[in-house]
Amino acid sequence: MKRSAAVKLDDLITVIEIQMDETNTYINTKTGEVITLSREEMRAAEDEDPLENYPDWQRENIEQAIKIIEDDAEVYLYFTLSNDYNEYEIVEEFIGTLSEAEVRKELFGAIQGRGAFRRFKDGIIEHDVEKLWFDFKGKKVKELVIEWCEEKDLEIAE
Repeated sequence: MKRSAAVKLDDLITVIEIQMDETNTYINTKTGEVITLSREEMRAAEDEDPLENYPDWQRENIEQAIKIIEDDAEVYLYFTLSNDYNEYEIVEEFIGTLSEAEVRKELFGAIQGRGAFRRFKDGIIEHDVEKLWFDFKGKKVKELVIEWCEEKDLEIAE
């Protein structure tokens, strides 16, 4: 059974693309709204700190965090692909799709050891496959988000 409101696919993809360690993202399953809150805002809600201790711009987020923490009706769904999204594996898969053997060999070599992502980025620019990479990565992220939404019975708005 699908939940009440559709969530915008682009909103979830954006969350993955700008993924920050210090944030948590939730989906309001009644409205489809995607809400990203800092860990500081979540802690403030959990600690029941007075809202007056925070700047105006942050108070709304802390109020939202309180709603999420006190969500007995399970309206809010935590969103993460942390178990499914591995950029290194996506990079390896992308390299395997390239038609030129020499480019594949060079990029596979570039992603070994420390600084792998920097060398990969330089390599895709050098070999003029940067657009192919971003298209490939975008498609993979979209597939993972759609799969996650299906597992959670969330309707997707394209």
